[in-house]
Amino acid sequence: MRFPVVLMWLNAALFVVFGVGFIVAPALLSQLITGATPGTTSALIDLRATYGGMALGIGIFWGYCARRPGTLRIGLISSLLVLVGIALGRLVGMVLDGSPNTFMVALLAAELLFAGLIALALRRTSETDV
Repeated sequence: MRFPVVLMWLNAALFVVFGVGFIVAPALLSQLITGATPGTTSALIDLRATYGGMALGIGIFWGYCARRPGTLRIGLISSLLVLVGIALGRLVGMVLDGSPNTFMVALLAAELLFAGLIALALRRTSETDV
């Protein structure tokens, strides 16, 4: 399997797992990642929807893109934009709010790493060969 397809599948799988995790256990994952648990029912519902549902939907879309050669490039572009957007938001939070925990720094590093790999994968594909 070619590098761009493998990378697209990996991104899809990570987002699906992350999404399902937040739908099933938002308080636990919030505690593990941020060190805090939401204090209201509405906060848990929002974590399930925003972190869980959105990540699940994006992951399923990326899986669809990985399976269909004609959609691979748009999947790579969308995954690059999503990861850069998440990394930018996390970086702004670190600068403005300060004192990120180790997990926040690790997530930023992973987001930047995957964004770089996706950019490389995009360079290896053209609109005519996918």
